[in-house]
Amino acid sequence: MTKIKRQEDVVIIGGGISACTVAMQLYPDRKVTLITKDLTSTNTARAQGGIATVVHQSDSWLQHYQDTITAGYGMNNKQAVELLVKNGRPYIDAWIDKGFAFDRNEQGRLLAGKEGAHRHARILHAGGDQTGKNLMAFLYRQLKDNITIISDQTVIQLLVNGDKCFGVQLLSKQHELSHVFASDIVLATGGCGGLFEITSNHPSILGEGISLAYHAGATISDLEFIQFHPTLLWKDNKSYGLISEAVRGEGAYLTTNNNRRIMEPHPLKDLAPRDVVARYIADARASGEDVFLDISMITDFTSRFPTITKQCQQAGIKLDQGLIPVAPGAHFLMGGVVTDSNGATTVKHLYAVGEVANTGVHGANRLASNSLLEGLVFGYQVANAIKFSKSNEESKERQHFSVATATQSAIHLPSLSDLRHNMSQYMGIYRDHQGLLRFKQWLEQFDLVIDLAEVPVFQKAMLHQTITTWLMVTSALKRTESRGAHYRRDFPIANEHWNQVHIEQTKQQKRQKIGVGRNT
Repeated sequence: MTKIKRQEDVVIIGGGISACTVAMQLYPDRKVTLITKDLTSTNTARAQGGIATVVHQSDSWLQHYQDTITAGYGMNNKQAVELLVKNGRPYIDAWIDKGFAFDRNEQGRLLAGKEGAHRHARILHAGGDQTGKNLMAFLYRQLKDNITIISDQTVIQLLVNGDKCFGVQLLSKQHELSHVFASDIVLATGGCGGLFEITSNHPSILGEGISLAYHAGATISDLEFIQFHPTLLWKDNKSYGLISEAVRGEGAYLTTNNNRRIMEPHPLKDLAPRDVVARYIADARASGEDVFLDISMITDFTSRFPTITKQCQQAGIKLDQGLIPVAPGAHFLMGGVVTDSNGATTVKHLYAVGEVANTGVHGANRLASNSLLEGLVFGYQVANAIKFSKSNEESKERQHFSVATATQSAIHLPSLSDLRHNMSQYMGIYRDHQGLLRFKQWLEQFDLVIDLAEVPVFQKAMLHQTITTWLMVTSALKRTESRGAHYRRDFPIANEHWNQVHIEQTKQQKRQKIGVGRNT
């Protein structure tokens, strides 16, 4: 196993919109290295929906703010939400000035679509449902000649001394170990959808960034809030990918094989918040009904939604029949590593941005198409904080760091397939005390109380996946109510006792140690 030491100015872990925005804004002021498992594995590239921002004169940042707070069930950080909705449009205009092409009408005006829980049409798209794909191509063109990109590498440990982060430990697909030192480290690793059997996420998005930060000493919060997207293309017990909410924004509606429009009872009908629609679909499927999106009213479907059209072709679905079978799947984590408005965590020189971070903008349930907006706005925030910080100096920790050469014995950990199965069974759309407790106790039979230095390098990623799972289950057990994306069958209503109560977890908290309080 080869051991390599490198020294960089800023290291960014991830490859999606958040990572690329930080990198673009830091260059040329800082020497930037971007580390990613795979340049094609980002969730940004999968984003069919667009980016939410005020487009029409009848709309305003205040209305976008109010829609975001409402969708988040009041659990949002209001200052962070205001920052999000006020700053997005100028940054989007900067993209346009650099050549990014959003969809426009025949008069050349920006086309804006409508999605669930938005009171106005304010979703910008590029190439119909290819926004994410086009966006990543645009971002990489800006970056490829200006920064160092290390791909096919997994970050398995953050290097810390006390409350300061000074580097990362990497493992390549060829099992080569390396270490990169930096003045500042930025986590932009995405969420945790890959921990579920059915997900819209790339399967490599496994929540490791949360455990990396947790082991480094950062505070984690709100991990019980995982959003399930209502409409994944579902055929023959297999998911073929996401069916964008924009389809319902164009008039499509949910119906069953019994011709029952399942969202008819809700005042917002098919454009209700995602958590609500996901539960309606789950209930219908549990009662034995198949659920479909009726798209028969969309006359230009294949040109408007080329990605979805291709997915339907792959699944053998005939679009001329006007029905696409759907089911919910894990989609987005609202919680994560706690940060301030500049992305700073509770560990010095460690930042987090995007889905791995918890700025508080999403509350208990993310408003549709606010995720790309978050990556853009808070990517700027993080970059500006680093540019104007005084951390760009040689680190004493680098000078004295040495690589451990001991070979550790393998530890007892679950398989990824078992994690996914149990996450889907016990941490899905519906939860209860009995199932969550059973899952927590199952997790605690493994070697989770262990120093990272004692874990074999080839098992560190699996440990991070397991720890993140444990943190999520623990949070879900503690929140004895239903709010937003967290729904407990045994506590089916929101309890005012939990208003603005955030379940925070740190490695230092004795009450959070694995094995303590198993019956809580």
